[in-house]
Amino acid sequence: MPARRHYVWRLIKKEILHILRDRGLLIFIIYAFTLDIFLAAKGFQLIPEHISIGVLDEDRSVKSRELLGHIREPAFRKPIHLLSPEDIDRLLSDSEIILALVIPENFGKELRRQGAQVQVLVDGTQSTAAYLSTAYLAEASGRFNNDLVSRALEREGLGTSPPVELRSRILFNPDVRDDIYEGLNEFFMVVTLIGMILPAMLLIREREYGTLEQIMLSPLRVRDLVVIKLISASLFLTAVTALSYIFVLKGWLRFPLKGSLPSFTLITAIYLVSTSGLAFIIGSIARRFSQIGMLTIVIFAPMLLLSGGWVPPEALPDWLRLATNISPLKQYIDLGVSLLIRGTPLTMLTEKIMRMIFLGIIFLTIGTVIFTRRLSRS
Repeated sequence: MPARRHYVWRLIKKEILHILRDRGLLIFIIYAFTLDIFLAAKGFQLIPEHISIGVLDEDRSVKSRELLGHIREPAFRKPIHLLSPEDIDRLLSDSEIILALVIPENFGKELRRQGAQVQVLVDGTQSTAAYLSTAYLAEASGRFNNDLVSRALEREGLGTSPPVELRSRILFNPDVRDDIYEGLNEFFMVVTLIGMILPAMLLIREREYGTLEQIMLSPLRVRDLVVIKLISASLFLTAVTALSYIFVLKGWLRFPLKGSLPSFTLITAIYLVSTSGLAFIIGSIARRFSQIGMLTIVIFAPMLLLSGGWVPPEALPDWLRLATNISPLKQYIDLGVSLLIRGTPLTMLTEKIMRMIFLGIIFLTIGTVIFTRRLSRS
């Protein structure tokens, strides 16, 4: 038994050394756990800002200028003043502006009488930007209207304080920083993607190098081989994830994370074991390295759709929303966000952890059975 245990640990050391000596794989892992996370957090925003807007002011009055004064950064760029309706058609067709605001003649006079109307033309081909830009413009119009009402009440000698005062309290992320969620979301996806690729590559390597038959002649059984591959990949990725947590998330990006590193490392280790079952399925089907990436995308794309990271579960149809319960990535993101952003203790996350373990057992069992049958046929 001691000799067998020593043999197992020698194989685990061999697998980790294979990973460290693979320069291409190592460069990809370093990039994914550093620069890729940084770009996701700081490189772009999902909520558009500095939206291009054109204005055709046919009134040119004090009131129209006051309205334009409420259209300001960061929601909008400096408005482009247009001279004719033909300019609107040209700029919208060339995608130089997202929306156009038309202020009609006698706008100021109509405001003093019974209220005035403006026309807004929006480029609907960019649906998200179109939806949010109209919301921004409605907010600017609302501020303009509130100023008019406040001045009218002051002239009548009435109070200007609103009857209902709204005070927003934002929990967990009071500064409403998008970069925290987007960076963590990319971090979780990187752990998932490499957590499926790496064990599959360890399996395929033995087959391509022709060392699988030699291992099968050793005292190890197929089950031992699977466990060794699983332990090697999980140990390496857990260590890399912990280093990325310390030096990238907290050091480079300076995210105000609330969860402890040991708790998050424990959840990550459980999750890597869960995704290893999917890796064994990929390694059983793929015959060479080039096929691993394609098969990983086939599995990773539905997981990403059902995770809630890119598409909120509330935006999915009812039948697809139920399918999010079988996505390990969905459980991992929920656990990671609860632990790192909300600071939820592990004792309150027991149900989600058990659900992730249950899914991991199912995928690991299926992957092991498929891999064992594949070896018996070869």
